[in-house]
Amino acid sequence: MTATALHHDVIRRAQAADHQALTIIYERFAPGIFRYIYYRVGDVDLARDIQSDVFLRMLEGIGRYEDRGWSIGAWLYRIAHARTIDALRYRDRHPSASLDKWDAVADGPDAGLDGGADRSAMLQAIARLCEAQRRVLLLRHVHGLSLEETARQMGRSVGSIKALQHRAHERVVRLMKDEIEVRG
Repeated sequence: MTATALHHDVIRRAQAADHQALTIIYERFAPGIFRYIYYRVGDVDLARDIQSDVFLRMLEGIGRYEDRGWSIGAWLYRIAHARTIDALRYRDRHPSASLDKWDAVADGPDAGLDGGADRSAMLQAIARLCEAQRRVLLLRHVHGLSLEETARQMGRSVGSIKALQHRAHERVVRLMKDEIEVRG
C-alpha cells in the first residue's frame, strides 16, 4: 500500500470516527501544530489551549473534509493559523496578566522586587505593565529562562531583554510605591 493510499485510508477511517485513525492523525501532527502555535504566541498554556481547540475543530469537521489537493496536515495548519490569529487578536483587545503566575515573581531571582511590601500592590503593579514587560518578567522569573533563552523567545537581542527587564523592574517598584501611598 502506498503512502497516499494509506493516507486516504486513514482519513476515510477517521471520517467514520475510527478511534485508531484519529489517534494516528493526532500523533502525527500534534507536536508540529504545538510548535507552530507556540512560536506565534510564546505562551505554553495558551499554545496548548489553541492546540486542543485545533483538534476539537478537526473532530467536528473531519466528516466534511475533502482532499482538494491539500493534505490533511495543510488543513490542520490552516485551522491552527486561524485559531492562533483569533487568540492573538483577543489577547491584544483584552490585555491581562494572570495573577496566579505572578505569585512566583516574589520567590524568583529578584525576590527583593516586593521589598517586603504588600503582595497585592506588587500584583496590581505587574498587571499595569505593558505586554512586553509582563512577558519578560514571566519568562525570566516564573519560567526561569536565561537572558539568552528569553531573547530567543521574544525575538530580541540579549541587550534589549536586559533593558526591558530593568525598565519593568523599575516600573513595578514605582507603581508599587504609588499604590502603597494611595492606600497609606
